[in-house]
Amino acid sequence: MKKQFSFIFLLLMIGTSYAQTKVYNMPKSITTDHSSFTFEKVKSSTSSYYINYKAKNTGNGYLIIDRNETALSMNEGEVRPTKTQYVLKPGDSKTIYNEFRAKPPVKANADQFFLQMKGIRYAKAPGTAVKTEPLTVAEKVEKTYGNFHVKVMEHNVYSDRVYVQVKCSFQGKVGQLGYLDLSKVNVSGGEPKIVKKGDIIFPNKSYTFSMNITPNGEAVVIDWADAIQVLQLEEVSIENVDIRSTTYVEKKEEVKEEPKEEKKEVAKDCEMSFADFSKLKNDIKAEMNAGGKSVEMANEFLMEKGCISTAQVVDLMGVFNLDGKRLAFAKMAFEYTSDKSKYHMAVGKLSYVKNKEALEEFLGHQ
Repeated sequence: MKKQFSFIFLLLMIGTSYAQTKVYNMPKSITTDHSSFTFEKVKSSTSSYYINYKAKNTGNGYLIIDRNETALSMNEGEVRPTKTQYVLKPGDSKTIYNEFRAKPPVKANADQFFLQMKGIRYAKAPGTAVKTEPLTVAEKVEKTYGNFHVKVMEHNVYSDRVYVQVKCSFQGKVGQLGYLDLSKVNVSGGEPKIVKKGDIIFPNKSYTFSMNITPNGEAVVIDWADAIQVLQLEEVSIENVDIRSTTYVEKKEEVKEEPKEEKKEVAKDCEMSFADFSKLKNDIKAEMNAGGKSVEMANEFLMEKGCISTAQVVDLMGVFNLDGKRLAFAKMAFEYTSDKSKYHMAVGKLSYVKNKEALEEFLGHQ
């Protein structure tokens, strides 16, 4: 019996060792003009990655985090967590929990991957005040102020108070937020008691508030003053976070220099004709949609035409949907480029830092 138990225990230990997950170096904290992000957890399992960070609003506006735009990337693939949107008011902080389920080409328990912290936006306050006029309270009365629509939903008069419920809708554009600051509202016709302080309003959404007013015999009138505002959302730009395991070993790629005699001579200031350029662009799109070898096809095309400008290379890089393909195309097309002194422009067309560095290293050996 003891031998049987020992054998089972040994099997469990072996299974546990094979299922051991990676331990990762904790990324450094990130600070922007109006926010900060501190990593609290980076962990992997046999099927998922878990990355938690604490976001803090250090400004006087609103920090918006759309978790669905965050991505974990590797092997030219990416995965995203479930969709949730967070709003952080001035001084607020919140831990954002992200679970990324691995699916090909993203592998679980990898030594290195990248976190793309996108979907983070900031709206500075105060915003632009909307021109308004006083609203005399009555049942179902409504007014429109710019992109805002205000409607009295309830108006009940009691012996000792007047109850009013108001709905404020915002029909703004993408990249805008409505803002209702109830501390700026003036009410005549009695002494008002407003429980809520106001809040931001996303486009095509609404905000409802109520007030109890101790009447003085006059009509109840709401003077909005500067209470209704429009805030502009700005993207918070954060470099991709390079996350590596504690056992990660940097792999150095050998850069083979081509013999000088084999380099192709290209006429100065030569570029592809508009017709040829348009055909190549369409051919690349068609090859990608068919799952074919788009870079190899482009190489054959350039071998035939023999000439392209840096500006045309940069334009064509935008056609590729994967950053690795853009890098491969940029390296291949360099040989056929007439204005090589401008080729540094191609580096800015790449998204990942590692790919930018790879192209810069490539150009340094030319």
